[in-house]
Amino acid sequence: MKKVLLINTSGEPAARLLQDRAGIRLSVITTPGYRHFYREDTDVTLVDSVEDLTRVRLAALEIRKRNPFTHVVAPSEYSLQAGGYIRSYFGLTGPGYDTVNAFSNKHVMKQRLAGAGLPVARFQQINAFTEVTGAAARLGWPVVVKPVIGGGAEDVFVVRDEDHARELADAEETRQLRESPYPMLAEEYVDIEAEYHCDGVVVGGEVRFAAVSRYFSPVLRSVGALVGSYTLPDDHPDAIAVREQHATAVKALGLTDGVTHLEVLAGPRGHLVGEVANRPGGGGIAEQLLYQYGVDIWTEFLATALGDPAGCPTGPRADHMVQYMLPRPLGTVTAVSTEADLLRAPGVVHADVRVAPGDTTTGVVHSATFAGLVLMRADTEEQVRERIETLGRHYEIAVTPHPTTAATTPEEG
Repeated sequence: MKKVLLINTSGEPAARLLQDRAGIRLSVITTPGYRHFYREDTDVTLVDSVEDLTRVRLAALEIRKRNPFTHVVAPSEYSLQAGGYIRSYFGLTGPGYDTVNAFSNKHVMKQRLAGAGLPVARFQQINAFTEVTGAAARLGWPVVVKPVIGGGAEDVFVVRDEDHARELADAEETRQLRESPYPMLAEEYVDIEAEYHCDGVVVGGEVRFAAVSRYFSPVLRSVGALVGSYTLPDDHPDAIAVREQHATAVKALGLTDGVTHLEVLAGPRGHLVGEVANRPGGGGIAEQLLYQYGVDIWTEFLATALGDPAGCPTGPRADHMVQYMLPRPLGTVTAVSTEADLLRAPGVVHADVRVAPGDTTTGVVHSATFAGLVLMRADTEEQVRERIETLGRHYEIAVTPHPTTAATTPEEG
């Protein structure tokens, strides 16, 4: 029997798979907002935040008395640091704090990637939003500002000029960023013609599997509208370039075993490495990989975390699998397309509608805000575009705006 500590927030697939798997003695550290992921008989310890490494360590010390765990699983962006820290603290196998910090701390990440010769946007760490103007003096306007630790395009802002910086310095939309305990990263704004993601499995320091997909449009431009991507054939020139950068990034950040989600920006300066995470990609990426390649990225994630054999080699594909995240406007849903409606669209192989009339969403729309997922198969990139347009005509959602609904702005992948 394997004794496992799961440190988690939003990684529902890992929570479900570990609870359903035989031969696992599971203990969990999570926050109150995610207690519903676990059965009543699961050993769960609640902390205010999994980002508080001292609290997590103290909780882990108590758990060790009843479950002397030998493996740590940390599947969510905000639990990655705690997972690495606990492995290092107890001398356990798996990515230690130095490796995980390089995958989750964007400043350290960019330093390592640039040091390995990978092209990245110029960057500078700042300690307060008031330092944006000083950073822009070196990087140039506009500048992208984000917390050094975070995900889902959350709290990422494009600051146009000095006047815009002053405007955002005390704006409500930047309050969470400004009050974050983390430093911020300022990056030069680069012209982007396309954005890609590469999702990989690494075993013994070697990339066992790497699939490259292209987003419909760069993610920050898509927030609040249509977000999705489509796989590229292995011999596509962009896929070849991105896979090579992925292999270099894995070695630069020191990963021996795990899964990765890399984002690459393409423009006049070629392919620039954006960010790389040591976890499965979000949105519909897991389903996209499963339908296209037969690779269950969450199963592979757990295999690499628990020291089980990875089983992901796959043959090349010449067609495309499209993951289309159904737009979800803020407000109360009054009507929405059914799964049967969407399955009638050309090429659709899977439809999952996750909202119903009466459901209400408020706050800020970010890249993880969507109403459901549709997967479509297409033979060519031209057919990809045609099927995206056709599905858009099939999909309908109506909402009544909520009085406190915030503007649709980016909040990470």
